[in-house]
Amino acid sequence: MSNKRQQQAHVRSNATTHPPGRVVLPTQPGWDYLVFAQSGAVTATTDARAWIIPPHRALSVPDGTRVRIESAKRAAIRCLYFAKDLAVLSTEVRVVNVTPLTRELLLYAVDTAPMNLIAPVEKALITLLAEQLANEPDAPLHLALPSDPVAREIAASLMSAPAIDLEQCLLAAGASRRTVERRFKSETLMSLGQWHRRARILAAISMLAQGSSVTDAAVTVGYSSPSAFVSAFKAELGSPPRAFMQSKRWRD
Repeated sequence: MSNKRQQQAHVRSNATTHPPGRVVLPTQPGWDYLVFAQSGAVTATTDARAWIIPPHRALSVPDGTRVRIESAKRAAIRCLYFAKDLAVLSTEVRVVNVTPLTRELLLYAVDTAPMNLIAPVEKALITLLAEQLANEPDAPLHLALPSDPVAREIAASLMSAPAIDLEQCLLAAGASRRTVERRFKSETLMSLGQWHRRARILAAISMLAQGSSVTDAAVTVGYSSPSAFVSAFKAELGSPPRAFMQSKRWRD
């Protein structure tokens, strides 16, 4: 691709397969970007929130925002960069559900980029993508992160080891249940128990996206039985794990 073509671009792309660990994406000032996993799942963390991003979701990141992206296993990462002036993406970090149509458009755009508004066909694709993304709802599952140092330490422990016993976690942090409950409630709008359950479900979704069985996910995230896990999953997402994973919105 010629340098002149790159300079005229309004949309660029990056497609790489990352090993487990930190995902480092090339970024430049003046560009918003959308990142998603063509296969596998990734987690994204800012100072205020954490998300799980399975294949049917995409992370929208505005220019200049620092986001830590990680993958537990090997993942095929796809990224589309939009010139900030286009105002295609939100001015805040958000994770959107991706319909099969939007997913196919995104994959096609990744293969086609760089694109600009000069070429009529490319302009039409950029416009269609912008409309589709604007109409995609925010993904409901995320974790608000507390700013209090003690509560933050506990949150980090629960995310890294979701099966950990809550009382042991509090004991290790040297904090009382009442104090931590108050901090979580005021800073995340969730009780400590609610927050822990959501952390478990997010971790389980990541495992299921990587091909783990419901039983293995249940045990790994700390549920005493698959039935207890299914009940918690259904309470959080409105459907049991198998139905959620087999939905059209989930499929590649």
